Amino acid sequence: MTSTLTKILTLIIASTISVMLFAPAAYGVTTDDLLPRPGEKGSSSYSVKNTEKYEELGEVANLPEVTDRALMTTVIKTILGWAMLLTIAGIIVASIYYLTSRGKEEDVTKAKDIIIYLVVGMAIMAAAYGIVSGIAQFEFF
Repeated sequence: MTSTLTKILTLIIASTISVMLFAPAAYGVTTDDLLPRPGEKGSSSYSVKNTEKYEELGEVANLPEVTDRALMTTVIKTILGWAMLLTIAGIIVASIYYLTSRGKEEDVTKAKDIIIYLVVGMAIMAAAYGIVSGIAQFEFF
């Protein structure tokens, strides 16, 4: 059971680190870099607001602008959501462990402790999710 929890914790940490490492690469991309420019080789004078030439690209100007704060909020909420799902899976596994303990006091105590720790972890994650959601609504600057 310990090795499974270690693997799950390692997966969560590795996912968090990879998001932190590769998320900054997305900051350098603008919508101008994503637009097709048929017939305009090497020209950087085309902008999202100038859509007379290509009317179908006018909808790109209506896309919401993604800020750094919104990106980080989304990343943190996603990580917390996945952690909640893994915690629920852990509770299911610990419950099965409890049911299959066949009355052995050591196994029953271990299963109960695991369930208690997972419920406390869920409460902490729910609080963190609420804090992130609350802070994301404020305009600091």
